Amino acid sequence: MDDYMNNDQYNVFLENIAKLIEANAKTVEEAAQIVRDSKVQK
Repeated sequence: MDDYMNNDQYNVFLENIAKLIEANAKTVEEAAQIVRDSKVQK
């Protein structure tokens, strides 16, 4: 199975993280935690 995202998939992934940050983060620290929590698990 291919473990890589193409550019379109990566852009969607980043856009979803941005939307989560806009909707939920009140501080820089909260935004950073959302990004960390969104990391793909290995």
